[in-house]
Amino acid sequence: QMKKCLHANSARPSEDKLTTVQFHPSAQVVMTAGMDRSISLFQLQVDGKTNPKIQSIHLERFPVHKARFSLDGETVIATSLRNKMFYLYDMMEGRVVPVHSVR
Repeated sequence: QMKKCLHANSARPSEDKLTTVQFHPSAQVVMTAGMDRSISLFQLQVDGKTNPKIQSIHLERFPVHKARFSLDGETVIATSLRNKMFYLYDMMEGRVVPVHSVR
């Protein structure tokens, strides 16, 4: 049986196209990311009526092409098409780390 639920990102709608929606590997959390240069985390509620925002980060001049949770679920890895770098977001520490690729 299925029922219609609230949009997962209703507490913080994206200002541009979403490129990623991913469920956390072990928690009731969903991540959205996109061309508005943001990554947002939302708590999924069983009732389907509320999905409060946990946190959002903005990556300056970095439209997010893909974002994924790490296997342990503690870090988000974000990539972009126009940059030769990527970002790691440590969710436990709230720290964003730019990683420059070496060629």
